[in-house]
Amino acid sequence: MRVYIETYGCAANQGDASIMQGILVEKGHQIVSDVGQADAIILNTCTVIDTTQQRMINRIKKLMREGKTLIVAGCMASSQAEIVKKIAKDAILLPPRSVVYVDDALKGKDGFSESLKAGIPRAIKIKLNIPIADGCLYNCSYCITKIARGNLTSYPADLLVADIKKAVKEGCKEIRLTAQDTASYGRDIGRSLPELINMVANIEGEFRVRVGMMHPLSAYNILDDLLDSFNNKKVYKFLHLPLQSASPKILRKMRRGYTFEHFMEIIEAFRKKFADITIATDVIVAFPGEEKEDFEHTLNALLEIEPDVINITRFSPRPGTDSWKMKRMPTQIAKERSRILSSIAQEIAYKRNRKLIGKKVNALFLEEYKNWKVGKTDSYKSVFSKNASIGDFMKVKITDASPTHLYAG
Repeated sequence: MRVYIETYGCAANQGDASIMQGILVEKGHQIVSDVGQADAIILNTCTVIDTTQQRMINRIKKLMREGKTLIVAGCMASSQAEIVKKIAKDAILLPPRSVVYVDDALKGKDGFSESLKAGIPRAIKIKLNIPIADGCLYNCSYCITKIARGNLTSYPADLLVADIKKAVKEGCKEIRLTAQDTASYGRDIGRSLPELINMVANIEGEFRVRVGMMHPLSAYNILDDLLDSFNNKKVYKFLHLPLQSASPKILRKMRRGYTFEHFMEIIEAFRKKFADITIATDVIVAFPGEEKEDFEHTLNALLEIEPDVINITRFSPRPGTDSWKMKRMPTQIAKERSRILSSIAQEIAYKRNRKLIGKKVNALFLEEYKNWKVGKTDSYKSVFSKNASIGDFMKVKITDASPTHLYAG
């Protein structure tokens, strides 16, 4: 059967897509890049905010008109099955933890039980997202992903390492360890993220490891071991640590479980040990009850921290979460606060990137964009060069910078 796969959302979804593709090829199916050539369609959905949900609904409606078998996978398949079935009653649902049953789904079966996703076929590319766990230990008041993916389920470390060894042997150069909260990895199976990082980084071969998003409370609880595990040269010096808000009141309403002081302690420890580390963070503006003073707490925090990357999201109430019932902020206030933070984020990113002009840095080149080769520095900054080849590790001199990337001669 010819299968077309379309994936949206987070790195975990991308990892699920590589698993589905690997299983389908092993079962004798053909993956096609044009929906018109396909016998069946898989839509890997995201529903993290309302605008994304609406986009998914529109895609489901459009793909249903193709008149082919449609499998709806991803978070909508588990958290909003009733919406999917209302607009596409014949669609087959494949929840995130059940992607190993993709071949059964193509045969018309529905309603799968959970299954672990390590030690199975994957589509191997030069960059590979490896889900190391699914679900989360926490219960943030705004998060529909917890509803979709449930409580923490960590995958066996030995099977993950075997998967990664195989990927590296087949030419993978960048391994992305991903989860809803990578720092909580292993809490349910007697393992830890630092232990897994060390096991992966000790695999033979030339490759790099990117560690995905960490919940600050989870990272705080393993901070010393985490810092040690990042010492390996194969590990990108990159930390994705969502702040969401610096206001004590709003953090409590969000049920984040940490304080701004905890967050700062992690940032300061990483910067002290790794001077060139890239810090990425996420912020939600206009959360219900966010007064001007609360917003200014966050604004001043970002000016103090100067993260290299700031992902800004206007609060989007999600059905089934506690924040769904909270009184929402006026749209105009949300837009204005988002605009202010976006402007500051651009300024900070440009300032920090310009500091690298004239410096020589190591980079791994992974893809092409127009006439450029695009790589990642050891601190996971994007660098554009016309004098590189895909798959090469090179030392390059930074000649210019933008807020989003560097240029090398």
